[in-house]
Formats: sequence, C-alpha cells, structure tokens
Amino acid sequence: MRKKAIFLAACMAIALCSNAQSSSNGGYKGFIDVGYSIGVGDYEFGRFEVSTSQGYQFNPYIFLGVGAGLHFMSSYETKGMDIPLDVRDSQVDIPVFANIRCNFSKKKVSPFVDVKGGTYVTNNGGLYVNASAGCRFAINEKQAVSFSVGYASEKLEFESFDRFLSHTSMDYTRRPTKYDTEAITVKVGFEF
Repeated sequence: MRKKAIFLAACMAIALCSNAQSSSNGGYKGFIDVGYSIGVGDYEFGRFEVSTSQGYQFNPYIFLGVGAGLHFMSSYETKGMDIPLDVRDSQVDIPVFANIRCNFSKKKVSPFVDVKGGTYVTNNGGLYVNASAGCRFAINEKQAVSFSVGYASEKLEFESFDRFLSHTSMDYTRRPTKYDTEAITVKVGFEF
C-alpha cells in the first residue's frame, strides 16, 4: 500500500508541476478516453473503460504524463462446467499509470501511438499495460478528437476452485488467484 501511495503522490506532483498553459510547442496537456475492451484469450469478458491522463506536451510529437481510470468489469464464470474453475464478481477496477504518446506529424490529421503502464490500486492490485495506435483529428491548436485500437494486458484477481471439502460431498473452497488477461481495446478520446 505504501508503494501505491508514493506512486499516486508522484503522479499528482508531476501533474501539478506541469505548465498550466497549453500549446502545440509544449506545456500542459490533458486527455480523456472512453472505450470498450473485448476480452480475448483464456478470460473472454468485456469491460467499459474511462480514463484520463495529465502531463506535459514536450513538442508537437511527444507527450509524457500520468493518469487513472475506471474499468467497469462484468462478472465472469468459466463456461461449460458444473463447478466453474474461476469466477469474478462484477466490479470496478481503478488503474493508475504512466502514459507516453507519440504523434507522427503536426498536421490536422495525424497518426499516433499511445502506451500506458501501471498497476491497479483496487482489488489487490495487478499489472496494467495498454498499447494502442490511432488517428488524431485537430479541432484547433489546443483540442483534438482521437480514435484508437489497441491491446491490453492485465493481471486480475479471480476466485479459483481450490478443493473439495471431502470425498463424499460436493462442497468446495475457493482461493484468490491472479491471472493474466488480455483484451482488444477500442477508444474515443478528447485532448485539451
């Protein structure tokens, strides 16, 4: 918990120390993204996501900042089994992350890549990484709308089947276990 508090304090300090004036040459920049993740791999469950990043735009090409999000995850249960091996209740997970974004041109329409990496601060933590590519459409010098598709890799906690309590009963126990999950992300963003 102490590491998480230090990380959050560092994130706030970076955001507060950023220049409050935004321009295409450098200064404070903020992003808001809304999207949906389509689960792939062993754990195919979707989730709705909202996130924000705040930081410093060094030049028209490079942004570096920190952020946080809300991931609304539906319940999950291993399919096709009388006793599911893994279950997860519907819940909200909150990732905090470092964010780097690279624009490939200064034009009104520009492709970009975006990488977020951090940890969840809820539900016993877990790794959060999201890499995406998309296109940015400038509204004016300070604002733009973007569309992106990406890949997310996360370490999330599930309740896993542990053991039967006896040889004559179907009663069983579960234990918390962290598993790697993957998703394809589709997002719409606004920068200011």
